[in-house]
Amino acid sequence: MIYLLDFYIIKDENIDMKIVIGLGGNALISKDRSFEGQYSSINEISYKLALLIKKGYRLVITHGNGPQVGETLLRHEHTKDLIPPLPLFACVAETQGLLGFMLESSINKHLSLLNTKSQIVTLLSRVMISIDDPSLSNPTKPIGPFYYEENIKDLLKINPNIRFKKIDGMYRRVVPSPEPIKILNIDAVKRLLDDGFNVITGGGGGIPIANDHFIDAVIDKDLTSERLATELNVSKLILLTNEKGVYLNYKSENERLLKNVTTSELKYYLACNKFEEGSMKPKVKAALRFVENTKREAVIADLDDLLDAVDGKAGTVISL
Repeated sequence: MIYLLDFYIIKDENIDMKIVIGLGGNALISKDRSFEGQYSSINEISYKLALLIKKGYRLVITHGNGPQVGETLLRHEHTKDLIPPLPLFACVAETQGLLGFMLESSINKHLSLLNTKSQIVTLLSRVMISIDDPSLSNPTKPIGPFYYEENIKDLLKINPNIRFKKIDGMYRRVVPSPEPIKILNIDAVKRLLDDGFNVITGGGGGIPIANDHFIDAVIDKDLTSERLATELNVSKLILLTNEKGVYLNYKSENERLLKNVTTSELKYYLACNKFEEGSMKPKVKAALRFVENTKREAVIADLDDLLDAVDGKAGTVISL
């Protein structure tokens, strides 16, 4: 395979090269759900991340785990008569480690092909939430695969406490998704960045903790990405998904891609409930918070458009 690099390997010494990039869990999953298929999907985005590292950027990479953590939880529930199942928060830790390992391995492979020596490390993260967060009693975060209505009765026999939400004519499991308050290992992330590492962290939003207890929930990784980006004082927050950006009237005849939008415009659309809960809405909320907290730009873009998104040439660019 031949890589054309010249267009991207131009370093501008006058810009802050530290950015947070959030990878959507749905964008990383493969159709066949196998390890090999998912690693292949991750391999594509890892090449572009390696190009950014070669260009001189210092990356903090987060990733979602909605499809993966749902499937992991399902595996534990289906084998509960053979081995004790792990709770949801432990499945978050499992998928953090697995996806982090896959990303780190793939990025390192591409860095080697690019003749670039760069340190990258995966750091499992714990995230503080409030025990009084209203989402703990109102699950909205979709995880795992889609189901037909006839499948639901069989799943409820395995676990009668599963909650479902109808999405696009099918059903998906939903779990609580509390707000992240504090990244508990933020000092370790800062130290690693200062020591020259690129860091994969905040996977699946982090392991939720309240009052020193683990909580069965899945924190939205975009909101955790914002907390990281703000506390690390990075130059830009990039949130990647499998859509070209933020749309108004999504999947309708008059849908419209927002290319450059101010925080005041986006807050108006948010107040009018223009964005789907558990999908684009948390991305919009995270981008708004970052821009208002730091006075810097955030971008919501397609995974395939990462390199252009970093330059503000693709996706939805949010500014004051």
